[in-house]
Amino acid sequence: MEIKDLKLQTTKGNLSHFVALNPDAKAYFELKSSKLTFNFPQPGFIEGIKSKGKALMKMQQCEYTYPVNEDGKGTGKPTITDITVQVSLSSRVACVGVNGAGKSTMIKLLTGEMYPTKGLVWKHPNARVAYVAQHAFHHIEQHLTKTPNEYIRWRYEHGEDREATQKVTMTLTPEEEAACKLPVTIDSVDAKGNAIKIKRVIDRLTGARKDDKKAKEYLYEVAWEGIGYEGNTYMLQSKLEKIGFKKHCKLVDEKVTMREGAYKRPLTQVNVEKHLEDVGLDR
Repeated sequence: MEIKDLKLQTTKGNLSHFVALNPDAKAYFELKSSKLTFNFPQPGFIEGIKSKGKALMKMQQCEYTYPVNEDGKGTGKPTITDITVQVSLSSRVACVGVNGAGKSTMIKLLTGEMYPTKGLVWKHPNARVAYVAQHAFHHIEQHLTKTPNEYIRWRYEHGEDREATQKVTMTLTPEEEAACKLPVTIDSVDAKGNAIKIKRVIDRLTGARKDDKKAKEYLYEVAWEGIGYEGNTYMLQSKLEKIGFKKHCKLVDEKVTMREGAYKRPLTQVNVEKHLEDVGLDR
């Protein structure tokens, strides 16, 4: 029996007879056979990466225990333990293993879908990562009236990944939101030009970013509460992260890298159709 064109069909005889009648079915039973060819676009230049061996993403001694496996004593059974991996421009990696080995869990941690219980996960701020989940219905169910082409253009139309902002690693907790509303002490000058310290509250990060060659890190443009855009200033990433704006910086990084990708491959209906065909899907 097989499902073809959304209908259940039967064929009399053995497997060899079925394959003789349906040659494409041979790929179902032989690993070496394949009827699909994937053509992925050539990755573009990544600012700050001059070597194909330099890490773009990495995990160091990571462990993760699902809440359902927690016993309240810190001795619950983890799904993965002591995972250390690194991905660079030269990497071509397939993650294989038996069901339940933790493949999907590791990938979710690496792509920022979840936080590790222990260990460190890092991604280069200029890296663009695409993640297609094995079970992505929690997103698809919200777009049942859209075609695949319309969904892709909706998701990326403003130069950012709308669903990336819904990751647990990108969503602010109530405690983080409260911390971001606290006054920040910054350097300023008075009417006579003397250096003084003042306190202000950050309204938001505008989305602008520039490189500080001396500090070897990024500066992010900050808008302040009660002050017009002419009062915007730039703050170092390390200082922003220290006062609770780490996720805000990540969101700016995502927007900047997505916009750069949009310049190289404009988000048009024709380009989306071409990409779908390149990865073996119909228009």
